[in-house]
Amino acid sequence: MSRIITTVIVSLWLAVPAVCANTMDDLSRYFQDDELRSLAVADQQIPALEVEPSVPMVRGIAIVLVSTQSPSLNLDTGLVLADTLKQKGWRTLLVPTDFTQALATQSTVTDNPKPVANLLNSPIDYDSYRLQIIGLVNAAYQYASQYKGYTFIVAEGMTSAVLLDALHNNLLSAPDTLVSIGAFWPARQQNQALVDWLAQSTYPLLDISIPTLSHWQTATVQSRKEAAAVSLKPHYRQRMFTTNQYYGGASTRIPGTGSVWLGQEIYSWVRYLGW
Repeated sequence: MSRIITTVIVSLWLAVPAVCANTMDDLSRYFQDDELRSLAVADQQIPALEVEPSVPMVRGIAIVLVSTQSPSLNLDTGLVLADTLKQKGWRTLLVPTDFTQALATQSTVTDNPKPVANLLNSPIDYDSYRLQIIGLVNAAYQYASQYKGYTFIVAEGMTSAVLLDALHNNLLSAPDTLVSIGAFWPARQQNQALVDWLAQSTYPLLDISIPTLSHWQTATVQSRKEAAAVSLKPHYRQRMFTTNQYYGGASTRIPGTGSVWLGQEIYSWVRYLGW
């Protein structure tokens, strides 16, 4: 089975330490048990919501990594995205990432409940979070393997950053394509390293930038594009999600129309790849 990872990367808008109210709770609260799928990750069973395609020609499955703490890819916006994709022949699996136990122990985590995008240091332990996302993606791959066609992951922000790292270091199978939305990590070393991980990737990559998401993400937009050009990376496209595509000016949250735009960009990208 071919794999498309559309990493619309989940930038955990972590008003730390609130990991208790999460997408897992929302899925269990608003959907019936028979509507949910179960992914085995380590010793946990993670619920995921599958949205069926609404046309007879099915192209594959989109794995969309969502988080309650994400300003741009949460359950609500993920459902809008899934609705757009299902009309194009894509099955969508909405997978929560915020069952995390990867919080760091610094006192600043509890003393300063600021959005991750504005912190100088991450409240998430990098290695633990990367390991968690690797396990989650592998479980989603296993589930997707029952279907024919391509598989792509939509991830955003910090989730995209650790995915780029894991793929670069061969800790995950290489995808057919990756869609990365606003990849960043709020620490200079990892944030600069993801430019090289992206440029050296061997799979097609759709790199979507959201200028208002985080200054960490904004800092590497141009260098990501230039590094891809210098390395002669094939099948690379960078797209900008501008404030004109939001409801009334600057915001970090993607509204319904923004999620539709995102779905159209993804569909345009996979059609360009011939899928």
